[in-house]
This record gives sequence, structure tokens and C-alpha cells, in this order.
Amino acid sequence: MNLKTDYTSRLITYARSLAGLDPDEILKKLGIKHYKKPILKMPNAELIKEFGKSAKNINKSLFIKNVIWQTYEYIKAGEKPFDIGNLRSFWYYIKDTMDRVGANKKGDAYNIVSNMFVLMVKSGLFKYRDFGFDDDDKGNRWIGGKYAHVMLFAEKTSYTDLLQEVNRNFDITTIAVGGQSSYLSVEYFVKELSDAGIDLAKEFIIFSIVDFDPAGDIIATNFTDNLDDNGIKHIKTFAGQFYKNFKRRDLVIPANMDPEQRKRIYRLPLSVRKSGQAAKWAARTGGVNGKKSIEHGIETIVMSKAQILELFETELAKTVTIDLEAIAKYREMKHLKSQMQAWAVKKLQLEG
Repeated sequence: MNLKTDYTSRLITYARSLAGLDPDEILKKLGIKHYKKPILKMPNAELIKEFGKSAKNINKSLFIKNVIWQTYEYIKAGEKPFDIGNLRSFWYYIKDTMDRVGANKKGDAYNIVSNMFVLMVKSGLFKYRDFGFDDDDKGNRWIGGKYAHVMLFAEKTSYTDLLQEVNRNFDITTIAVGGQSSYLSVEYFVKELSDAGIDLAKEFIIFSIVDFDPAGDIIATNFTDNLDDNGIKHIKTFAGQFYKNFKRRDLVIPANMDPEQRKRIYRLPLSVRKSGQAAKWAARTGGVNGKKSIEHGIETIVMSKAQILELFETELAKTVTIDLEAIAKYREMKHLKSQMQAWAVKKLQLEG
């Protein structure tokens, strides 16, 4: 975990505190106004006047929030103000104006764009899909069928082979989030579940493969919180030794490791230990020694994929009864339905 992760967590907490307010009140609190004039075409002096934090510099966050909102208004009106691709395409859309006003000399302006979208989406002003952004992570998830409400997610894309195997073998939903989960991707992911006819009101059961450290805990917590924000409200809780309401079952924990694996620790950076997040994590999990130490963490790599898979199968059996014969029949019917649909389309083409 780093300062960026800590900032994002605080930003999300603030956004959620705004979510129940009237949209006009949210806009007011965020300093967002309606501008008739295109913000990106304003001369530098006007940009400084409207968004300046000093006589020479603009407040980048304030500027970006207002451009995002104006762009959203354009899109709602049926306009297409820029060539929409992934989230970075929005950054290229505003980059020239930020260069012109000298706002790109220091810091990571694209990161601010990403954070301001998170803030505005989480506060309920709009959805990512209202902009029509591409989802870069679409290829890292597999929707289940009969047991779609059971989910295994991994922090790292290096586990995609294991996730695909689990999806094939047990017909559950699997997803790799590639580090800190993309809020855009989770929104699209939940929409895919809904479009597949999966009842979002049903209880979801979530297992995770994340590092046993503060960052892993934040990633797993944010993932389940993002599911909740997007309509999956009923998530099974699991009790740990120190904290009783985890919304997922972590697989990579010291209790599931052999003595040699438990020794393969790494020292948490000083900034993490001082941030307070390490203490929160240790209080929830007990830390690597079970005594709430904030000194060390353990990465997922200490456990082999075969070991994790075997462990997952054991934990899955404790939670839900998987009928392998029923899965086979379900897939057979699904394949037959697909063949019949293809035949019907071909017949219509021939008759036409």
C-alpha cells in the first residue's frame, strides 16, 4: 500500500458520504457549475479566473471536475465531444488545454482525471457507461452459469489460468482485477451479470486471492464495496478471528500455509507502517504472527497455484453444494440452445 492507495480510499469514503444528497447539492459541494461556454476553449486568463488557486496556476482537480460535468451534459444532449475510447481518451481530450495553461508541468494529471471520475461516479452523479468508455479489463473475467453468484477474484492477472480453470470446472464467476480494481470495470462487470439474467438480489459468495498485507485487504474491501455500489447488496459475510464481518473468504492467509511458507514474509514499507493502514489491517487480521504486528506481510506467490486451487475446492465445498452432474446438464442445454439459435438464423437467411 502507498500514499496513492490511501488517498483513493479517503476519496471514496468522501464520495459515499455525498451519495445520498440531491444532485444539485453534490455539484455545489464539489465546486461544479454549469458553463454555457466550452471550458476547453476559454482563454488562459478566464481559466485562471474560474479555476485558479493562485494568480498563475489553476486548481487541476476543480478544472477537471467541471470539464467532466460539461462533457457529460454534452453527451446527454446527444453530442459526441471527443473520440471516446478508454478512460485515457478523456485525458487526451483535455490535455492540450492543460498544457496551454501550464497545468501539466508537475504531478500526474491523468491520475487526477481518474480520481475525479471515481469521485463523481461514487457520489452518484453518473455512471461510467454514460460516457461509453471501453473496458480494458473485459478479457479478465468469466461469467458463471448455474453458480454465477459464487465468485473467485484475484488481485493479479497472473492467476487468469487458474480462474479460467475454476470457471470451467465449477461454472462459477471468476475475475482478475489487475491490482487496485478499476471502478469502471466493476461497473461494467455487474452490468454483464445483470444482462446475463443473473439475479443481483441473490446472496453472492466471494472468495479472494490477494496478498496478506494492508494493500491486499484494501483491494479486496474495495472490490466488494464496488459490487455493493453497483447493485450487489447481499454478500455473504465470513468471520475471522479478530473481525467478524469480512465480505469475502481470503485464501492466502497464514492459517492456510505450512510453517515454511509462513516464514516467507517481507517487511512493510515505513510509510505504510506509519500511515495507520497497517494498524487497521493488523487489527482486522491479526497480522502475520497472529499478534497484530504491523511489521510484515506475505505475498500470494508463497502458495503454489495447485495449493490455492485445492484449498479453494475445500472452502467451496464448505459453503455451497456444487452438483457437477447438474453443471454438465446445464452446459449441454446451453450448447443445444446456442446451436438451435444458430440454425434458426441460418434458416432465415436461406429463406430470405
